[in-house]
Amino acid sequence: MPSIVVNLMIIIATIVLALAIFEVYSVYMSSYALTFLQQENVIGLSKLVSASISQVSFYGIPPSYNYFNVSYIIWIKSPTPKVTIIPFVISPQLNPFYALPNGNQNATLFYSTTNGYNLITRFQFNNNVYLPQQGQLLGKVNSYAFNITSNQTYIISAKVRLGQIIIIWILDYFNGKWYRLDYTYLNPTNCGIGVYALSSSGLYDTNSPTLTGFPQPHISISQTGFQIGLWFSPISNATTQSIILNATLGPTGSQGNSGKIFSIVIYQLGYNLYLSIMQSSITTFHTLLYSLSQNTFYFLNFTSGSQANLANELNISIYSYSGKILNYTKKPLLLPSEINGYTLNVTFGSPSLTDVITQAFFETLKNQGNLGSTSFYNASTVMLKDGYLYNNTYNYTWIIAHSKSLYAIGYWYFVYQSSNPPSQIYGLLWVSGKTTPYYIPEIGKNTYVIL
Repeated sequence: MPSIVVNLMIIIATIVLALAIFEVYSVYMSSYALTFLQQENVIGLSKLVSASISQVSFYGIPPSYNYFNVSYIIWIKSPTPKVTIIPFVISPQLNPFYALPNGNQNATLFYSTTNGYNLITRFQFNNNVYLPQQGQLLGKVNSYAFNITSNQTYIISAKVRLGQIIIIWILDYFNGKWYRLDYTYLNPTNCGIGVYALSSSGLYDTNSPTLTGFPQPHISISQTGFQIGLWFSPISNATTQSIILNATLGPTGSQGNSGKIFSIVIYQLGYNLYLSIMQSSITTFHTLLYSLSQNTFYFLNFTSGSQANLANELNISIYSYSGKILNYTKKPLLLPSEINGYTLNVTFGSPSLTDVITQAFFETLKNQGNLGSTSFYNASTVMLKDGYLYNNTYNYTWIIAHSKSLYAIGYWYFVYQSSNPPSQIYGLLWVSGKTTPYYIPEIGKNTYVIL
């Protein structure tokens, strides 16, 4: 009898223990099944989320132009009415899949209205972020985030350096956790982001008959005064003569009189800058101007003309980017005998891709018996002060409009802040009393390099 009781008690204990284990197992399995179901929901949602991105547009940020503002139009497709976005800029990594926002995001989101773009309200995001698969922790993120409506278009704007990429996270909050449903990255450099500058140009003929509305000669140097200036930089060693500027002057109405045509040629050989004066293709003067440094910008200008006290003479100066004068002619250089009424043909650079030229100008004085020094020298001072990348179109419009002593100002701006710069660029020509410029056509095509 006692053995029967003992056996019964053992059976009861076994059944109770089994029921307890089964209940624990059931609770565990139901919890696991719920977690698994939630995980499947997140994974399923991540498969339905996608992003469409437009082509990039961008422009350089002065004065260094080492940074660029880039913009994309984005469209997030999601079955949920709202999604959370975290955009951020990083330097490329081996695997952007695991990249986390680090430091300054340099990226924001905008939406378009009839009054322009408005910034989407951002909020501080300070949470763990998980991957849908197995709920793996991606990392702790402290960054700014944006809540947007899915299936609508927005503008993402970012500040990037060359080589940096933009990563966009698409997040969702599910059952107490933040999950990264999807991500994409944008590489603006693939679109040729940067500042393009001229390496060689076609021919600019300032006596072109296409300059309608302004009687020839368009550029009358005459016995007054003229000045030419430009920003340039050597980008490689010149193993042969690499022309930076060829300014050919010919008498008006007598371009065929080769005995009176002469050229002022500035060129690089090695890392040295030279000046040659040529008449009828024969060099009449040659001199070393300065020893250059690679990837350094220089401002060069020269002046001639009787009203500048330089009849049949030429003064040339070279300045650093900071405005320091590096070299100038202590004794004016002799030019061929001047006749009344020269016109100008000019080319910039050479096909050897040795130098870049970002902008250039020329100006001439009226034959009024006075130099008009304020406006005459202001043109070169403005270009030197504003630097090699600044567009001075507005400044030269103002100068010509407020000067009674200038006959004309010509200007070229050879900087282009996106890929595929135009093959030709018109020069601008302002004449006395006009604030609207004429266009100096170009014969030939331009070649560019990226800075």
